[in-house]
Amino acid sequence: MGARPRPIVYLGVRYPSIGWALGDILLENPTASDQQISELLDVEPGRVQYWRARAGIPEYRKRAENPYMKEERTP
Repeated sequence: MGARPRPIVYLGVRYPSIGWALGDILLENPTASDQQISELLDVEPGRVQYWRARAGIPEYRKRAENPYMKEERTP
């Protein structure tokens, strides 16, 4: 059995792992990069990248400002 992830605290809320905190962070800042998130949580960027990829969240360059609105392409 693998090691358990250490709890993460973000804005006074305690999360069981980075994966749980990602949703709240990205609601506030949908275009945050893995580096920016890692600085907020005081963890390595690779850990953020692992949890983001595991959750199926695209990297910051491929995310829209509002994930619920489609970007319209102009010809």
